[in-house]
Amino acid sequence: MSKENIKINQINGDSSETDNSSEKIDEISKNNKSKLKQISISDNRHKEFNTQKKIKTKKISDFAFYFLRFLRNVPLYFASFLNVGAKSIYFAILGSMISFVFAILLFPEQPGVFAVFFITLFLAPFVISENNINTLLIGRTRKIRNKGVTLINLKVKGNSNFSIIDFYEENQKLLTIYFFFFIGIMLVVTTLITIMPIEYSSHLFGQQGWLDSLIPARELGFEGVSKLPVFRDIFINNLSVIIVCFLISLVFPLGSMLLIVWNAIYWAVSFTQYAVFYSGFYGGGLAYVLLPLFLSIALHTILEAISYFFAIMSGSLVSTGLKQSRIDSDRFYYVFKYSISLLIFALIFLVLGVFAEVFIFDFLKNIFFSFF
Repeated sequence: MSKENIKINQINGDSSETDNSSEKIDEISKNNKSKLKQISISDNRHKEFNTQKKIKTKKISDFAFYFLRFLRNVPLYFASFLNVGAKSIYFAILGSMISFVFAILLFPEQPGVFAVFFITLFLAPFVISENNINTLLIGRTRKIRNKGVTLINLKVKGNSNFSIIDFYEENQKLLTIYFFFFIGIMLVVTTLITIMPIEYSSHLFGQQGWLDSLIPARELGFEGVSKLPVFRDIFINNLSVIIVCFLISLVFPLGSMLLIVWNAIYWAVSFTQYAVFYSGFYGGGLAYVLLPLFLSIALHTILEAISYFFAIMSGSLVSTGLKQSRIDSDRFYYVFKYSISLLIFALIFLVLGVFAEVFIFDFLKNIFFSFF
């Protein structure tokens, strides 16, 4: 027999052998409870087969793996936080100093108000650019870190479950920018009030929370006071601030940055003036009042500020989403749902901040003031 005939016979095979192989596969499938219901290598009519969907159950080892991976990436998160924060606080300090100089020189009658606008104009381009990028990429990318290398993985979000890690990755940079802008502005205002005469501070910040008639109470905090009514009043007041933050950032492109600048200046003026007047009324060096006061208020101030940031980000996200997508598109629907998630986090941090202010501030105050 020629070689060609041998090859043909090998390819075509024998029908009886094919039937036997099919029967064997069916028998094996039944015995092993395989996913394969029927398979044939000779007849096209039997090539379709069904599969049973495998149900995956998460084990404790899976959660341990994700937790260990998160711990391994903590230094990278911290490094990224400081890298973005260093640039942001530098621009905030530089922009604030330049803005106050221009406001004093060009508008000496109302320098504080114009300083707010100048700082906003100086910092707004950074925030608007990052907000546009953030709106464009949320739900479409995922960061992958491996051995110190960060890669951006494009993905289709679809209807996947909510992930706190993805949520943090998507908003971490913008939150960091807002936070260090806030801190940088507060540092500049605090420094100006501590080095300037009281009359100049009164003129410069007269419309940003400075009170010439302020008489600081000797005892700070809420000791001896029914705390639930205080909690309710502070919560309602801060909730109204969150609503204003959302609405203004929704309607006005620069509204988000304007609110951050205004609140940073207002809080810095209120806290620093209290420390200055307290040291003047009751004696003691300014540093011995200012440092423990700032350490005592740091916890609830940061938490409440983050709640405002989330509300601002939510309004800005919807505003930018309307410009980038049609209102009846799937993308805008996803952006709208995402903005609701941001508002929920704003409320969570608001509750935590108010709780820290009412129930934890007294404890921290007693600790830090005992050191000085």
